[in-house]
Amino acid sequence: MTHAMNGTFGLRALSLLTLGLLAGVLSAQEIITPLGAVPRPGRTAPPAKAGGLNEVFLYDNATQTLPVVDDFSVDRTRYLNAQAGDANVSLTETIFLIEVGGISTPDMAFLTDTSFHYTIDGDADTLVSKVANPAQVAIVRDFSVYPVTEQSLFVWPPYTVFDTTGTTTTDTLALDPDLVQDSLLVYTVAADPRTYTNPDNTPRPWILWADDDAYVNNSFPIAPPTIGVATLDGMDRTGYPYDPLNPNVNGLADKLTSVPINLAYPASDSIYLSFFCEPIGRSGDQLAHHEDSLRLELYAPDEGTWYRAWSSAGTAAPDVFRQVMVPITDPKFLKNGFKMRFSNEATLGGMVDQWHIDYVRLDRNRNHADTVLQDVAFVYEQPGLLQGFTAVPYAKFVQNPASYMAPQVDIEQRNNDLVDKFITWGYGVTSDCGWGATRDSYGNNISNNAYSNFNSTHPVNSGANPLVYDVSGCTGAAYLTSKFWTNATPDVCAYNDTMRWVQELSNFYSHDDGSAEAGYSLNAAGAMQAYRFDTQGTDSLRALRMYFAPIFTYDPPPVNNPPQGSFIITVWSSLAPENILFQNISFSSPEYHTWGPDHFVEYPLDSTIAVSGTFYVGWVQTNDTRMNLGLDKNRNNQDKMFYKVGQSWAVSSQQASWMIRPVMVSDVDPYVGVEEVEAPAPVLYPNPAANAFHLRGSDRLPHDGTVQLLDAMGRCVRTWAMADGTFSVQGIAPGAYIARITDRAGVPLGQCRLIVQQ
Repeated sequence: MTHAMNGTFGLRALSLLTLGLLAGVLSAQEIITPLGAVPRPGRTAPPAKAGGLNEVFLYDNATQTLPVVDDFSVDRTRYLNAQAGDANVSLTETIFLIEVGGISTPDMAFLTDTSFHYTIDGDADTLVSKVANPAQVAIVRDFSVYPVTEQSLFVWPPYTVFDTTGTTTTDTLALDPDLVQDSLLVYTVAADPRTYTNPDNTPRPWILWADDDAYVNNSFPIAPPTIGVATLDGMDRTGYPYDPLNPNVNGLADKLTSVPINLAYPASDSIYLSFFCEPIGRSGDQLAHHEDSLRLELYAPDEGTWYRAWSSAGTAAPDVFRQVMVPITDPKFLKNGFKMRFSNEATLGGMVDQWHIDYVRLDRNRNHADTVLQDVAFVYEQPGLLQGFTAVPYAKFVQNPASYMAPQVDIEQRNNDLVDKFITWGYGVTSDCGWGATRDSYGNNISNNAYSNFNSTHPVNSGANPLVYDVSGCTGAAYLTSKFWTNATPDVCAYNDTMRWVQELSNFYSHDDGSAEAGYSLNAAGAMQAYRFDTQGTDSLRALRMYFAPIFTYDPPPVNNPPQGSFIITVWSSLAPENILFQNISFSSPEYHTWGPDHFVEYPLDSTIAVSGTFYVGWVQTNDTRMNLGLDKNRNNQDKMFYKVGQSWAVSSQQASWMIRPVMVSDVDPYVGVEEVEAPAPVLYPNPAANAFHLRGSDRLPHDGTVQLLDAMGRCVRTWAMADGTFSVQGIAPGAYIARITDRAGVPLGQCRLIVQQ
């Protein structure tokens, strides 16, 4: 069983980080800022009280057995979000704050200092005697920690008694008690029943990590051994800074703690723990500090004590994964109930001071030279099969589908073994409107791939069997899922051999992959940003969709999400010579929403305009307040990013993509939201829906939430569990509805319009 505990904090000035970043780009006026928030749906902070009662949740986790392997291509952490009433939660104990003589009653209340019984002469109005009320010994418990601690105290009744001579009654004056009875409800959360297939093809419990501070992702590492890492940084488990009001504070931040592991083996079995780690990566924080360290601790079950086994200072070589080998020979660790724990020191004001952990292995019969992984894996995600875009409008695509398809896509793979392997690969595509295609047997690598990264080429609109998305069965928008796979023998981990990408064709163009790794700002009044897009023929531009990353480390003292930022949306047909095609009259300000990761906000143009060929979208900044535009550091569109501070345009220094998307006029708009609820508009597809619809990004939303369908009168006509994945509209009358997503408590997370067509 596990429960979460808070860390202790130290001090270091984050302002040095901002100054350091600024110093490197001062001449260019481009400022790259670490993310101040990456909210993680499904990870909410549990309330301290519910219904007036304290609660604690103890999570049962099945014990792991050797070998233990995790490459983080899938998320095996336990989400600590249980609540009373969940199907897997049971009340196991009620602990009372106060106990006297072995008894606890709801009305108990006491003073921790003496109360008295006074006797007064009524005739002379003088004090006759002052006698302390009887004291009792109470056991008083501390609910701020678990397991709770307790102490024995002398306590007195919370009242004073006045007894006047010559009368038969007494007067009692109530006093405010220091101690009032309270209760702690202790719940047990059942173990997760899922299983994980180990490299030896044997099943293991799915949950390996008992806490969820770490962020399992594919976005932040540079050249990992396999796709996916666990990132430790200055964010808490919900994706917000540990200390947003004091962002310069440095201290213990994230933890990654294993569930109990059966390590009851003799020391002669030669048990080793190995892992890969990398500091910094794609974080906006490119500075190394000695105190921003990573550590590994081992747990001795019989002692109930953690021991540090290894650590590395934050000044380790940045952006390079190295493998660490830790022998486990001390008998105090060789027990059933052993655990391992990674933790980091970081600045507590944002996604800074990152450490990325990959490929953890714990097993017997190893030695210090056992560093080779017999594993071929993908390294990065591939965002779709389009050429030059990650998304294009559906109406444009259907006019000339083949012209938008890439001739091929190149995907980086890695053979982690020391010997060459025969490696083959392929991919398949399915759409939400019935079409699908598969391509394989077109490529392989058979030599000179040992212990190296290599490119795998996947032909798309080329070769003997070109692939072009067929969206003829869709209406107004289409969503196509590409699944890539690689095969090699032997290959110890199957999970990192596949990856998926959902391709959206609706009403916008995009160059980014939808995930920000940093924030981008200019700090000069009159500064301009212009982002190049190219359209075939003429189109109608009506809005810009942009993501502004929340700021928690603006300037000392902290000015979170500075409200005075202002810009004028501008569209250019050319930058050389500069020709402004359109400019809003109204001013706009960044909206720093924190309800979900990378949520785009739509900024309408004052009027719809025609664009054709090459056009540029962006803004003129009206003051020097930094506006933290999301920066996707995994897609390089540097040649399309231009800024102007002064007299001339310059190409951005960032090999990245701005998170700006031009929105076109279309018959179907999956992003149309309802204004009344300040929450993100979910993406439903297909929309209109005839039989059923799906929710894009449902894996990033709470699995125990609900989807509600509301009619025009606001009545709920159907409710589905989020975990269902497919939401049938069979039997629902055709018409316009609102699809609303709520968490388990019924709090709206997002909503949008859905058209039902039968």
